[in-house]
Formats: sequence, structure tokens, C-alpha cells
Amino acid sequence: MKKTQIVEELGEGGLLLPGLIETALQANDRAKLRMTALQEAVARARAPRRPLPVLDAEARAAGAADDALDAAVAGAHALSGGSTAIPGAGRLVGGILDDIALMAAPLDAARADAAPAFAARLSGLRAVLAAIAGDVLDAAALARITSARRGGEDSAHLLVMDLHKGLNQLAASIAVETIAGAHALGVAREDRPRIEAFMRGLARTRGLAFGHPGLDTTASRSGGRLILQNDIGTTDAHVIIVAVEGRAVTVTYTDVHRSRARFFISLFQDFAAEWTPLAERSAEGLGDAGRFYLVTGRYTAEADAGLDAFLEAVGAHLVFLIDWNKARKALQTFVDKATAIRLLRDAARSSHGHRGFLELGGAELVFDAVRHSAEGRVPYGARLDRILGAAAVARLLGEVLRLTSAGLAARRSVRLIRDEVRAELAGSFGSAEQELLSLALHQLGIARMLASDVAAALIAPDSAEAVRADFRDRAKRLEEKADRQVLAARDLASGPFGRGKGFLPVSEWVEEANDAFEEAAFLLSAARMPRDGGALEPLADLAAVAIACCGDLVRAVAAACEGPAGQREDITAALEAIDAVMEGERRADSAQRRVLAAALGTAAPAQTLLATIEVARALETGTDHLARAALALRTHVLEEVVS
Repeated sequence: MKKTQIVEELGEGGLLLPGLIETALQANDRAKLRMTALQEAVARARAPRRPLPVLDAEARAAGAADDALDAAVAGAHALSGGSTAIPGAGRLVGGILDDIALMAAPLDAARADAAPAFAARLSGLRAVLAAIAGDVLDAAALARITSARRGGEDSAHLLVMDLHKGLNQLAASIAVETIAGAHALGVAREDRPRIEAFMRGLARTRGLAFGHPGLDTTASRSGGRLILQNDIGTTDAHVIIVAVEGRAVTVTYTDVHRSRARFFISLFQDFAAEWTPLAERSAEGLGDAGRFYLVTGRYTAEADAGLDAFLEAVGAHLVFLIDWNKARKALQTFVDKATAIRLLRDAARSSHGHRGFLELGGAELVFDAVRHSAEGRVPYGARLDRILGAAAVARLLGEVLRLTSAGLAARRSVRLIRDEVRAELAGSFGSAEQELLSLALHQLGIARMLASDVAAALIAPDSAEAVRADFRDRAKRLEEKADRQVLAARDLASGPFGRGKGFLPVSEWVEEANDAFEEAAFLLSAARMPRDGGALEPLADLAAVAIACCGDLVRAVAAACEGPAGQREDITAALEAIDAVMEGERRADSAQRRVLAAALGTAAPAQTLLATIEVARALETGTDHLARAALALRTHVLEEVVS
């Protein structure tokens, strides 16, 4: 009588379960690999130029070195009627069925409720697949082996997936011990620090799931490797297996969403891990047209500390895979796909994730904020990025992800978190208006430089052609730079629901002033102005007034940038500076008249007379435009800030 039979007779069959489960998990690896080989062989037969996969290395690790999987795939060829000849196909099918029997053994030993049903399903598959003729598979036989579509005929693939789930549940229920929250069975003493490292990372972020089920971990030994499994997903193809052997870690990850698989890889930028290209696999009933994606990462540490750091990172990142695709779609209501994925990656790397956002309503949370904080600013049906701009919406959503996660983690009331999101949206509108005012400040800086250059040329005129050409070219460059600023302002305020539209006239009138000051500079460069004479002094005074008007309007715009958050003194400062601009315009008008009187009272050449009058006209026109900009700003300050 064998030892196993003795143990069974004593009623202590459960003592054998850790070893049986370890064997069953190895069989699970082999069965899936053999099914993959059959699928690859059929694909190769249908497309002979398809690149050959390399499966023998995985086969050796899974204990299937004698299967010659690479040769089976390479030698496959299509037959008439849709069948495929695959070298060793009969042996592979038999091996799959034997693997399934090994997977069922622990459930039989534990007298699990589902064990009889599993046994019946295996018996049925043996009967059906016994009809396979040699090494030829037809489409029906392949489906009975590899199909993952439920609701139809049973398949070996479906039975393997169901047995695997049953094994994980059994392993958790009979675990010999619990290590840092992981159900551990048959592990070695040296495995404990590795398990603890993985679970330390998992524990650090697990709360960010906010009640979502999952993330239970099982640790076991498979040959010379520690195997960590975690139930991260609700779909059959969403699987992660972490194998530790020495100081080398192998992460095997499958997902029906290519984008999420890439996202997962991107979370490990701080580690020199090597990742295989995403391999597309096919299994009927999984994901889009039955496709899923497999990627394997390998990381080798120089010391135990580095090994534990990587395992901790793997554990910490798993929570960010839960409902990832749902969060991406919610964010794509407001931004494009690439931006949505970037926001999710930033949220993960900042350790707050996206589950809090979904828990509080996802896209509906933002719509609620729009209804309460942007009424009248966002017409029904208008996209938020059309109003705030894509960059501003991305910043807003990033902050919403942070606020929702931090709020739920701190157990703040849902009402308070919603109010914070509403306030953040309201602030985004203020930021948009401030951005347009910031462009106006840049334009005013250019206006002041142009007016200052004109004043300097009047004080120290130079008849050298090269000097005058440099002066003219500099003025033109400054005016073109100002043109770009106003174009940017118009872009911000473009469309029927433009951002900060009320401030656009400020920018446009300042642009008119820049054109006038540039014209004055051009006239000075084209004509020889007198070094003395009655008109020169009032003309210099007029240029000084223009400079002062620019400075006063800068003070007004800077104060208005404080927006509704500004103090009473900021509002007063803005209005006082606006009044100073208006007073400056009146002084400019008076100075222009003095220039005209002085010019007409001299016997200067006609060219000099014309240049003097036109320069004065251009400078005074510039101050007129600055006054109009000031009036536009005053209207908005009184309507938006004071109210």
C-alpha cells in the first residue's frame, strides 16, 4: 500500500493537498502551453510566412521538454476541407487531457463540491477527442480543445480555466500558513522575504481599490521557483503570474486590452526590466474577436534589496489595473485617448489611481461640477475642451483624480469631495481668463519696448543708414512677435464658447497700439529728424506719455489677473491704473497738438515736417488704442470682479 493510500485511509488526505496543488499548477502551465502550440500550428498552416514562435524554452520550464513544440508548429500544414496536419498533435491532445486530470486531483482529494462535475466534463472530452485521427485536427476538434466561448459546447480550454479558479480557491482555503496576507502553501524559508516584499507593495495601495473585490494572493512552490498569483481581474484572460528563482523575477501578464498591457509595462520605468514585445494570441470568446495579449518581463537584481524593491513595485501597481479600461473611457469623454492614458499613468505613479474617481461617478462627477459651477459658461452639449482647451481640461482631470482618491482615503464626505471638484472646475475657468490676460501682459511689454525705442531715437537721432536699418528691423521683429501673441489670444477665445472671451478686446486693442508704435519707429528710420527745433521737445514728451500709458496698463492688467480671488485693494489698484491710462491719453492728445503747432511754426523742409507730424500722429494713435484697451478691461473688472 502506497503512502498516499495510507494517508487516505486515515482520513487525512488533506495533508497531501499542498503537493497535489503544486503538481496541478505545473499541469496548468503545461496544458495552456500545449494549447497555445496547437493554435500557433494552425495559424502557421494558414499563413506559412507567419513568424515562428519560440516555445521550447517555456516547455522546458513547464516540464514539457519532450513535446517538441517548435517542431510541431514549424511542421504544420493545411489539408483540404479545413483540417490541419500537426506533427505530434495526438500526443499533445493526450497530454492536455492528462494535465486536466492532474489539475482535478486536488479537488477530488479535498472532496470539493465541484469535483464530480469536473470529472464528468473530463470524461466527456476524452470521449469526443478520442476520435482524432492521428495528427490531423479539423476545425471542430480544435474548437473542442482551445475555444473559450461559453454557452456552447464544452472545451479543454474552458475546463482548464475553471479548474484553475477552483485550485486557487482550494489553495486559499487550505493554506498551511498566511504570510503578510498571502495564502502560502509549500513555500521554503527563503521565500518568506520575497512574499513579504510583494505583499508590502500590495498593502500600500490596496486601499485605493475602495471596496472593489480582488487582489487576493496565493504563494506556492513550483519546482525550484516561488510562484505568486493574484486575482487582479474579472475576465478569464486577465492574469498575472510572478515567478522568483534566485534573484531573477519573471512576470507573465495577459490582458484582452492591448492599451492596458502597455500601461502596465510603463509603470516599471524605474527598473531595468526586459519586456518581450506584446504577443497577440487568439482564443475564441475572449475580448475583441477572441484576441488577447501576452507579455513577459524579466528582472534580475544584484542584491536582495533590489529584488524586494521590484517585487514590492509589482504588488503596488496591481490596484491600478482594476477598472482601468472603464476609467480610460470615462476620461475620454473629455480628452483624447493618449491624454486619458497619460492621466491614468500619472495617477498611478503618484499613488492615488483612478478607482476613487469611478467610485464617485466618473464622468458624471465632472458633469455635475459643470452643472453647478459653470452654469451659463458651458452650453448644453458643448465639449469642455472646446471651452477650456485640451491642456486645461487635462490639468483639471488630473486634479479630479487626486481629489477623489485623497478624499475617499481620508474618509471625507461625498458632498465635500463634490464641492472640491466643483471649486476646481470654477478655478479652471478663472485660470483660462488669467491666461489670456497673461498674453496681454506680454503684448504690453512689447508695446513699452517699441515706445521706448522711439523715445531713444528722438533723443539721440543717428543719420547712419546701418543704424537706422537696425532700428527699423528690431521694431518690425517686435511687432511680429506681438502679432503672434494676439493670434494665440484669439485661438484661446475662438469658437462660440471661447475661453476668457471678455478679455479678448484688451489684447486686440493692445495689438493696435503695437502697430501704431511700430509705424512711428518705421517713420523715424525712414526720415532724418532734426537734432533740435521746437517740435522735438513736445514729440519726446509724447513718446514719454506713451511709455507711461503702457506701464499704467500693465499695472491694471496685473491687478485684474487676481480675478475674483483678489482683495479689495487689488480691484482698487486696477481701477486706479485704468484711470491713469485714460489721463495719459488726454496728455498725449495735448502733446500731439503742441507738436503740430511747433512743426507748423518752423521753416523745416517738407520731408522733416511730414515725418514729425506723422510720428506724432502714430504715437497719439497708439495711446488712443491703449485707452480703448483700458476701457475694455474696466468693463470686465466691474462685471466679473466687483460683482
